Amino acid sequence: MLKKVLYFLCAASLSLSLAGCNQSDKEVKIGVSFGVGQASRWVQEKGYMEEQAKELGVPIEVRLNTTDEPKTQTEDCIEMIDSGIDVLILTPRDVNNVKEILDYAKEKKVKVVNYARVALGEEIDLFVGYDCGKIGQTLGQYLAETVDHGDYIILEGDLGDHNAVLLYEGAMRYISPLGNDINIILDKDVPGWSADEAKKMVVEAIQANGNKVDAILAPNDKIAGACAEALKELNITDPVPITGMDAELDAVKRIAAGEQDVTIYMDLKELASTAVNEAYHLAKGEKVNVNAKFDNDYEEGVEANLITGKLITAKNIDKILIESGYFTKEEIYGSE
Repeated sequence: MLKKVLYFLCAASLSLSLAGCNQSDKEVKIGVSFGVGQASRWVQEKGYMEEQAKELGVPIEVRLNTTDEPKTQTEDCIEMIDSGIDVLILTPRDVNNVKEILDYAKEKKVKVVNYARVALGEEIDLFVGYDCGKIGQTLGQYLAETVDHGDYIILEGDLGDHNAVLLYEGAMRYISPLGNDINIILDKDVPGWSADEAKKMVVEAIQANGNKVDAILAPNDKIAGACAEALKELNITDPVPITGMDAELDAVKRIAAGEQDVTIYMDLKELASTAVNEAYHLAKGEKVNVNAKFDNDYEEGVEANLITGKLITAKNIDKILIESGYFTKEEIYGSE
């Protein structure tokens, strides 16, 4: 009888042990879907994710879907889920239209990490991104303190990206109190984050205002570049502060040349690596690192790992971007 009891205890112990091993020692495969535009940051982040996955010894498939043609982002995600991924890192093209992907992932027991853009009104396992509300406040505060009266252009990003809304709302917390001291000649979203569309809108607004403008809130560096081009096209030579975000090389060059005032430097490698690490933890059944609760209009919100950015001006380019190795002095200033 004692032998039988010991046998069953050992069998039960072995079974539990193997069950634990199955979760923690299982092979992990990660799928990544970027439903994004043409900004150079996404190609960089793709590379950073692949590097981090290689360091972890984890297979990863990254699909950069910039047009939804010929294959939609939903089709991309379903294909990767069917291929046997354990976790999907997802940057939605439209944060209001992700339900089909999330429902299919849930059906197939695939965890989902929203990356950079959070799905609205939906349950997700984790959001890894930037605190765009605070970044918007940083840009709005800079512009309001630099230009406290005059003609303003306010550009919001694509409304399918909730980050655009948060950035705009954050910036307006500082711009709106200027009240009648400023005249907002254009306050509009930019569909698809299109630089061409932004340039057209800016040119038309400035022309309709007698070729006058004093400040421009641009939500990213591609659009900031379009605004700078618009000013040149209209032969406006007086300095007009322009904001931006992403710290793209062309934008930093413009800042050094006095054609753009500021951008936001976000450590894309840190963000991309964090997403892959947390996806790995989810797949292993391990605890993820959470530092915030993010309001995505789903019940109490979703767990998040948020990273902050840094304001770049002509004064701190060398300190933040060159000393860190993000860009070289030659890349920004050219060869002497």
